[in-house]
Amino acid sequence: MKLKKLLIVLIMIIFSFTVISCAQETSSTTASNSTTTTKEITTTITTTQTSISTSISTSQVFEGIEVTEVKKTEYEYNEDFDKDSITVIITLANGQQMSLRNDMYSISGFDSSIPGETTVTVTYEQYQDTFIVTILPVQGIEITMPYYLSASGLAGNALFLELREIINEGFSPVSYGESRYILDETDKDPNNPNNIILVYLGTSISGEWDAGATWNREHVWPQSLLGLSVDNPDKNMGSDLQNLKPANPSENTSRSNRYYDNISVGGLSYEPRDEVKGDLARILLYMWTMYDVLELVDYDPNTYQMALLSVLLQWHEIDPVDDFERNRNEVIYSYQKNRNPYIDYPEFVDLIWGEN
Repeated sequence: MKLKKLLIVLIMIIFSFTVISCAQETSSTTASNSTTTTKEITTTITTTQTSISTSISTSQVFEGIEVTEVKKTEYEYNEDFDKDSITVIITLANGQQMSLRNDMYSISGFDSSIPGETTVTVTYEQYQDTFIVTILPVQGIEITMPYYLSASGLAGNALFLELREIINEGFSPVSYGESRYILDETDKDPNNPNNIILVYLGTSISGEWDAGATWNREHVWPQSLLGLSVDNPDKNMGSDLQNLKPANPSENTSRSNRYYDNISVGGLSYEPRDEVKGDLARILLYMWTMYDVLELVDYDPNTYQMALLSVLLQWHEIDPVDDFERNRNEVIYSYQKNRNPYIDYPEFVDLIWGEN
């Protein structure tokens, strides 16, 4: 009997240990499963957030943009575009709308140097919308000469390019040889019709051509900096009457191909007499306008360049257009059918290079 009771007690102890062990395993497994589930949920949430972010960044939820308000519809010449004057709305696929900050989109098509209506484009990623503004004409100059009417209201580079079109249209070049018998008319001494005025010395001498012994043809924009040499039969930049002036042969040689400045420096710069500084400046401005390969610069020039632009603009102001230049312009027009616009309208210089 006692042995039977002892067996029962042992069986109960063993059962108890088994139950406790199973419970611990179950608890551990549950905790482990719980941790795994939590990690899975967290991963799912993170993945979803990344997916949403990616969706937004690739604009998959956008319908488009719209310029809903334009407060400023007129601009002065060279005025900067006012981004705060417009309201740009972006529409989401769910119909919701949001305003875009002005640093979130780009503006193109706005050019305040050309008067008239212009279409401005707003771009945000692949979405665009447009609106129209008006650039007001430049005030302060009234063009009455029919030759220049197409330049009315223009300024800056737009005016520069329009003048290039005007003076090239109908241009009829003369040969370099023909210029020998035209310069005695273009640069005629107003006090002695048989004489000419030499550009650098200012002296009055006979205008008769004597094979260059008494006077020769000076290229204001030097031949070497035009990138060519010119012979009598040639019709090119080197034969343009606007760029040719009668000069004393030795003084012409002394000037050589030096650029113009307020001081003469051997081998570099040359200072002409005060009375023709504006004349020479306007000739060089004409050449730059006439020929698209040429350029005026503010440093020691290379081929196709001439200098100094800042000095030339000063000379244009201090030595205004006079009757000698006006007559010269008319004579040249009678031969090669184009004009120097900076003689006819000196104001063009300030409208183009006024900020220099």
